[in-house]
Amino acid sequence: MPANTTRSVERALDLLTVVCENPGINLTTAAQETDLSPSSALRLLHTLVENGFLNRDSAGLFEVGPQMLQLGFHVLEKNNLRSLCRPIMVELAQRTGESVYLSIRQQDAALYIGVAAGTHAVQHRSWEGQTIPLKGTAVGAALAGQIPPSPGASETNDRPYAATSNAVEQDVMAIAAPIVVGKKTIAALSMLVPLYRIDEAKIRDYGQTIAHEARRISELFNQTKPSTTINH
Repeated sequence: MPANTTRSVERALDLLTVVCENPGINLTTAAQETDLSPSSALRLLHTLVENGFLNRDSAGLFEVGPQMLQLGFHVLEKNNLRSLCRPIMVELAQRTGESVYLSIRQQDAALYIGVAAGTHAVQHRSWEGQTIPLKGTAVGAALAGQIPPSPGASETNDRPYAATSNAVEQDVMAIAAPIVVGKKTIAALSMLVPLYRIDEAKIRDYGQTIAHEARRISELFNQTKPSTTINH
């Protein structure tokens, strides 16, 4: 491969990395971060947009595009975190009959990367591959490390969980707890339950259960080799 072609690839990858790390970045800043002229940066950014790796909004700001998200989702399907969580999620779904989810933070949203379907005839529809806002949601509170004190949250710090109802979808209760590696929250384990199937006692019971399993996953993941650590 000619040297100038190789350099162009390197520059495009640098720009892609900058946008992934700074979503909503403008052209001037992206060019400065990669030591490129605005015209060179714009040409490469346009190529990335045309191929779906980036998006550019009406204000001219660059975000991660669908192709990049799709590739990331394929990787996540086979990553160690998902593999580690899957047996615990399936067991929890079978024990409670409710759908159990695994999610990670993506900018100001939570991305659902795994689900273990419940066993009830009436189930919450799958949100795997979808995003929801962090603000005002149980999963968001878990991922952001902001478990709020509420009637649906534990009163102790050893097994924190958050519970919210009607936050994203009407008539649904969400219960979530953080998965922590070292001191970093890398994911959240959650359960979605139709409101007609849950009361205050079950909220506390499910909350403590979700928090216990999230902590168990955290401990298992902390025991894995450093090479398996996932960076988001």
